[in-house]
Amino acid sequence: MRRRSEFRLLAPLAALALGAMAAFVASLLIWAHAVDQGVRRREEALVERGVAGSIARIERTIIAKTNWNEAVVNLDNRFDQAWADARLDGYFTLKAGFDQLFVLDRDNRPIYARRRAGDADPAGFSGVLGADSVIAEVRRAEARATSTRGPLQASQIVRQDGRTHLVTATLVRPANGGARLHHRYAPIVLTTMHLDEGTLARLQRRFQLKDLKVEAEAATAGRAGIRLPTTVGGPSLVLSWTPERPGAEIARASIAPIALVLLVFGGLGALMVARIRAAALQLYTSHKAQNDFLANMSHEIRTPLNGVNAVAAALARTPLAPSQAEMVEIIHSSGVALERVLSDVLDLSRIEAGGVKVVNEPFHLGEAVRSVAGLTASRAEDKGLDLILDIDPAAEAAVSGDVVRVKQVLVNLVSNAVKFTSEGYVAIGVRQEEGDWWRIDVQDTGIGFEPGDTERLFRRFQQLDTSSTRRHGGVGLGLSIAQQLVVLMGGKLEAVGSPGEGSTFTVRLPMSAAEATPEPAAGAGPPERPLRILLADDHPTNRKVVQVLFSQFEVDLVSVENGKQALEAFSTQRFDLILMDMQMPVLDGVAAVKAIREREQLRGMTRTPIVMLTANALPEHEALSLAAGADLHMPKPIEAPKLFNVLQTVAERQGLASAA
Repeated sequence: MRRRSEFRLLAPLAALALGAMAAFVASLLIWAHAVDQGVRRREEALVERGVAGSIARIERTIIAKTNWNEAVVNLDNRFDQAWADARLDGYFTLKAGFDQLFVLDRDNRPIYARRRAGDADPAGFSGVLGADSVIAEVRRAEARATSTRGPLQASQIVRQDGRTHLVTATLVRPANGGARLHHRYAPIVLTTMHLDEGTLARLQRRFQLKDLKVEAEAATAGRAGIRLPTTVGGPSLVLSWTPERPGAEIARASIAPIALVLLVFGGLGALMVARIRAAALQLYTSHKAQNDFLANMSHEIRTPLNGVNAVAAALARTPLAPSQAEMVEIIHSSGVALERVLSDVLDLSRIEAGGVKVVNEPFHLGEAVRSVAGLTASRAEDKGLDLILDIDPAAEAAVSGDVVRVKQVLVNLVSNAVKFTSEGYVAIGVRQEEGDWWRIDVQDTGIGFEPGDTERLFRRFQQLDTSSTRRHGGVGLGLSIAQQLVVLMGGKLEAVGSPGEGSTFTVRLPMSAAEATPEPAAGAGPPERPLRILLADDHPTNRKVVQVLFSQFEVDLVSVENGKQALEAFSTQRFDLILMDMQMPVLDGVAAVKAIREREQLRGMTRTPIVMLTANALPEHEALSLAAGADLHMPKPIEAPKLFNVLQTVAERQGLASAA
């Protein structure tokens, strides 16, 4: 029997420890993969720019001999064999390192040919793979050109007989002044260059790559690669290499520490068994020892759990695929839930161990109660409950007490009331009783409880419904903590209820009037009316994001799906703020903003603040928004603090309160 009791106590703690470790390992693997993908993308971008730069440098060596008045005279005005031998052959095939050189006349017929090895027959031009494509590209550019000056050039990489070549076609063009072309179409200089192993070796050394090679297909799994500019319709070529994987290396290096941590957890587990057995023997004689044990275990588990939450939060701010983001959200939300449970356990342990001290400082009682109501208002609204405040005018003054502990007790009671109420209302009443005593009632129309269960409500780890099909979660610590905090403050916590008819929790606290009345918190007073906000966005997810961000504020949010609907809503209603997407069907955001400003001007209306919330983040997009009449251009993803600042600014200007 005792072993079974020990197992029941050990199992949840072991599950929390293993869950925290599993979440950490999963976070590490996701992070390592994200890092490796980022490194790979950077490598590919760098190599792509490097290859393009190398091709550009080769092309510039050709331009020096083709964008030249002397070349126009000797290749277009007349063909001079001796000039070509002296000026072209030695430069291109010897000095510049090209394998083949052809000069084509205005009809694309070869009139001159050379190879690095020596003389060549112009007829060999027909065997140059990819020549037709680059020649056609140059001729199309020549036909579109409005000036007879400036280089026209095209290059492609081809694969022939297992060898990779760069084929470049360059139009012969006059330099500034002097020569003129005698025909509509100019001669073309066609060159080929073998990209040999030396070329790849230089690229590999330059970019510090591993196993660089050219493949006639997509890069194999585990390799990075970029597509080379190839002939249209021809086989695709990929320059591939083995990418750096720092994330995987870090993950591999972490195996030993993780294994060590697992061993430590195993040791802690063994230690926990020994300590639980000792605690079980002294359960009825040493209640404080058990509380110390729970506090120590909460701390031991909180340490790795905080690490998991921090890693998950950092990972959530990195570029992630939808599935990865979902996994990170699961890790983060699970960690938050576990941390909340551990906080309750630790609070209870600290209270019973005498680690919680009560302070007496002046605070505004009415404001404190309203702030608690504000924290739970959105949850009550989601469930369709009325949240009623009934505050005695005498409470609109300063009293002496521990405002943190008072709020902690009330948040617990009001949250429970909302949690266990599916319809009706939750009411908070504040009344002054005889002397310096205050009574705060939290009443609900929820599930209630049997009168005989009143005492059990305030026991640790107790749930009224302990069946496997219970609807409401929790570990049963909240009311126990609330009661002990009330006792620490010298008060009483009582409860009355009836099954199916709701319950009332009453807090009685001694709080004397304070000599100095503190200033009420800015923006915490009851708003004259909530801000009315019009949101126009065609994507339901984006609308949901704004709704979630504003859920903590008292705002009246009207959502529409396009600019036309936004214009119709503006025509029949008044709004304090408009949030407008830029790209929407039917009528886009820019046109809708213009129409709204025109109507304001025609009707002599006050200018309504408009914020453009859009994924279009370039400077020209911002200029377009502001030119249309928007007051602010805010790119997505939405930065919550900036949006909240806008909300607060509008609220202050309108004389309203935006915070709950």
